[in-house]
Amino acid sequence: MTQVQIIGHRGDPLHAPENTLASLEMAYRHGRRVFEVDVQITADGVPVALHDARLERTTSGRGRVARTPWKKIQKLDAGSWFSPSFSGEPVPSLQQILRAFRNRPVRFFLDLKAHHAERAVHRVIVREKALGRCAWAGYAVHSLRIMADLRPRIPVYRVTGFKQPVTGRVIEQAQALKLDGLLVYKRWVTRRLSGRLAKAKLKLYVWTIRRASEERRMTRFHVAAMMSERCQKSI
Repeated sequence: MTQVQIIGHRGDPLHAPENTLASLEMAYRHGRRVFEVDVQITADGVPVALHDARLERTTSGRGRVARTPWKKIQKLDAGSWFSPSFSGEPVPSLQQILRAFRNRPVRFFLDLKAHHAERAVHRVIVREKALGRCAWAGYAVHSLRIMADLRPRIPVYRVTGFKQPVTGRVIEQAQALKLDGLLVYKRWVTRRLSGRLAKAKLKLYVWTIRRASEERRMTRFHVAAMMSERCQKSI
């Protein structure tokens, strides 16, 4: 059986605040060597590790990330919402993350949440000499087109939604854009879809695994990788 790549979803969000260095360090300690990190961009163009477009859910700040400068965001508390033991944990920039793991055998799967962040993220990856350690994903076609066209090239994946199955049009668009694969919500992963993507020469990645039964089910469909929150467990 082909080995399935297990990717730490936002690091280890069950044991540390998501998308923080603490969460990534926890995932590393539990054996993960590939991390999924969500990326937003600040008002002054700094890529940061945050899932939401707004600051309220996972930080002590308020307002939209895109309207807040990095100088202010880096002073926010991104840990207390999770547990008092993580009080003061900061929001990391993408640059800080890449540098923190520069000398360790890890890779990153960057999920771009801001559609206008492509060039800024690419610049950071190139500047930090992390081209061979990164892949990235997006949802909107115009964003994916930019990502696919930037050079040096970074592997590109399309994130598909959780409300609808993957259509033939989505597969055709991925082929036309010369993407590397699709990141598909677990509900829509079937043997038929796996076969269609293999025929189209597209890798099948799955989000997000939370139970052992889900991991076992996905292995039957020959997926290439799973985004998992089960960092202390492995199939």
